[in-house]
Amino acid sequence: MSNQRLCILRDKRDAINSLNAQRSQANIWSILKHSLGTDLSRLSIPVVFNEPLTFLQRITEYMEYSELISKAVNETNALMRMERLLSPLLHRTGSVWESRSIQFWVSHHPPISAFHVEGDGFKFYGSIHPKIKLKGQGLEIVPKGILTLELLKQNDVYTWSNVNCSVKNIIIGRMQIELQGTMEIVSHRSGLKCTLQFKPNSCLFGREISRHVHGFIVNQRGTRLSTLYGDWTEFLASCTIENYNANFEQWLKLRQKRNLPNTVQSNRPVSPVTFAGSNILWQIKSRPDFSEVFFNFTEFAMGLNDVQSNNDYAPTDSRFRPDVRYLENGELDGLKWAYIQKPRNNAGFSMTNIGLKTGHHVQIFFRISIPNN
Repeated sequence: MSNQRLCILRDKRDAINSLNAQRSQANIWSILKHSLGTDLSRLSIPVVFNEPLTFLQRITEYMEYSELISKAVNETNALMRMERLLSPLLHRTGSVWESRSIQFWVSHHPPISAFHVEGDGFKFYGSIHPKIKLKGQGLEIVPKGILTLELLKQNDVYTWSNVNCSVKNIIIGRMQIELQGTMEIVSHRSGLKCTLQFKPNSCLFGREISRHVHGFIVNQRGTRLSTLYGDWTEFLASCTIENYNANFEQWLKLRQKRNLPNTVQSNRPVSPVTFAGSNILWQIKSRPDFSEVFFNFTEFAMGLNDVQSNNDYAPTDSRFRPDVRYLENGELDGLKWAYIQKPRNNAGFSMTNIGLKTGHHVQIFFRISIPNN
């Protein structure tokens, strides 16, 4: 992202603060209370709860640490290659501008989206079909879908699926996000497999342990070759099996004593708590100083709406959506107008652009064939 755009966004802090104040006054429970136990993908949420990124742009955040994939492209050792790849695949989502990326809706109801990225020596693609349910004071998100990464130079293919996500205390208390479940990343050439366990929040000796992840890389015979551990919001490290067995319990206690802050509330990442002999594979980057005001976005996320004059963007690019532009500027009145106009425009588009009103179709991406009957 250019320094010029960073300065422009910093100057919009007051307008965004006003929007945040209106969001804090809104009653989310009055909207959600009638949807307990149901799929929320069809639920309409007031625009004040939105942020200036579409779901398709959120998918692009997979590439925030794509420089780690670039390192794996040239790694000939299968075990080292697997370790390098685990970092950008965790949850956070190097520059997307150095690769070609497209995301699109396959289906609106049910919501299914697909993406395809091509970079120097790799292809990354997949589809996501999220299921969202309200349970008590929280949301449960099940991101169904298989993701695939091809390393062309090494002729290797990796596949995996994301783990479930829970959003807690959406009505009362401090909102928290928690990942929980097992992620399996499989190398289809070497046969190596990594199993990562995302642990739910728990208490040990009266202190909370949160955001913890650990796992192993095994070969085709099931022999453990390497161990990984960390905090999915801060860092991921690897070490030998012996080192892990000797130090893991002590590491958990050290994390508790430090009482690590939630990185969402801190723009500067703290030094990761590791034990001797570990290799840090990934560490979160610092965020801009006004990130907390600006939807807690990373610098990468802030750059997803950047419009550069030397780029030829598709007319359907998400960054041109009126509601996204109004949200980024903190203009609530314009935002409401955009959402009133959106269904009207969609109705006109669905009929006119396939030739049912004018008999003429303007091709954008696909060739449409309408049977005579």
